[in-house]
Formats: sequence, structure tokens, C-alpha cells
Amino acid sequence: MYQTGISIREITRRFQINRQTTKKYLKGDPMILCHTNKRSSLDQHKDFIIRCLTEGKTQSETARLVMDLGCACGNGNVRQYVHSVAVQYQIDVNKYVSSSHETAQSKKTKTDYITRKGIFQYLWLNGDLTLEHYEYLWNKYSILQEIEKCIREFREIFRTKKMPLLYLFIDRYKYSSLKELASFARGLEKDISAVENAVASDLSNAFVEGTNNKVKMVKRTMYGRCSKKLLAAKLMYNPV
Repeated sequence: MYQTGISIREITRRFQINRQTTKKYLKGDPMILCHTNKRSSLDQHKDFIIRCLTEGKTQSETARLVMDLGCACGNGNVRQYVHSVAVQYQIDVNKYVSSSHETAQSKKTKTDYITRKGIFQYLWLNGDLTLEHYEYLWNKYSILQEIEKCIREFREIFRTKKMPLLYLFIDRYKYSSLKELASFARGLEKDISAVENAVASDLSNAFVEGTNNKVKMVKRTMYGRCSKKLLAAKLMYNPV
């Protein structure tokens, strides 16, 4: 740009940099100035990180071990560095292992994991879950057993439409050690009349609630842009 006749002031204005920086790049070699040899403070732990990853530890576990060594970097920076090392040295990193590292390697599988979405789909939508994953998760996290039991019992109430099951459900879970389940049960007890009607009746206000939500959504999207006349035209049905 400078060689084509553009002044230093104009170059400074276009790139939003000061004049000293502009002059430095005009006088120096850009290929040298644009490359730095900065070293990361985590480079001293690179061998330790490689050893942890090759032993089958996950990136999160490796990052925690590096932090335990007294690293002054933040957890996010450490995890990013661990990931870059894994990519640089092409290390197959385990994310979630339901068996030993040797077993996973013998099966030639990079990872054996299940997402939270998969667990939710199993609990709420009866999704597929392998026997190995089920045994591993339910044995390691006992909380899942109580959650699954709670969901099954609550569905049974609406399937059989038996009020005694509702009262037993509330009494059983309102003092649960899981505060979320206890809060849910106490909420049912607080609004017991509406819950009883929902269990006993086949009628539902879902259509009304859905329509109300749709009306509010249309109203919010039109704030400050349209008149009341256009709002009425979008909401009111005109059988022509």
C-alpha cells in the first residue's frame, strides 16, 4: 500500500494501528515480524500430558492432574492445551470408558461413550440403551435408579388413573434426598386439586395453553414494528 502512494497516516487510519507500528512493518521483514517464538508455560508438562493420554485417561482427567501439579493457568486453557497435544501427536483419547483401557484398545475402538441426550431419551422416551451402558451407569450412579423409578411410578398413575397411587407417590418423594424430586412432589401436593383432575379426567387444556403461547409469541415478534390492525389480522381467524 505504501509503495502505491498511500500515506502512512492513511494506512494507520485504515488498519486502526498507531504510526510506530506502521513504520516498524515498513522497515522490517514482514515474514519475521509476523512470526513469534512464544512458548507456553504448559510446555514443561507436555511429556506428562502425553503419558496420561496414552495410558487411557480422558482430556478432563489429564487437565485436572496438570492443575494438581501447581499449574498457574486456568482450567479452560489447560484443557485446550491438552486437546492440542492430542491432535498434534494423533493420540486416540478416551471420552467415556465403560471398560478398562486395555479392553477398549483390544476392541480397536477409539471411544465408548453415551451422551446425556441418550440417557434422557432412555428415561423419558424409552430410547435404546445397550446393556453394557445400562449396567455401568446404573451401578456407578445410584441416583439414576431413583430417577428411573420415579418416572415409571408417575407414568403408572396416569395410565391406571388411580388416586391412591398419586397420594403414595407424593408421600414417598416429598422427603426425597434429591431436592429436585422433593420439590416436584411438594409442588404436586400444593396444587393437589388440579393434579387430581388431571389424573381422573381425559380432558386436557393443552390446546388452550398452546394457542395462548402462540398468541403471545406473535405479539412479542411484532413489538414496535406493526399496528394494532395488523396484529388483529395475524391473530383473528377470518372464515372467507
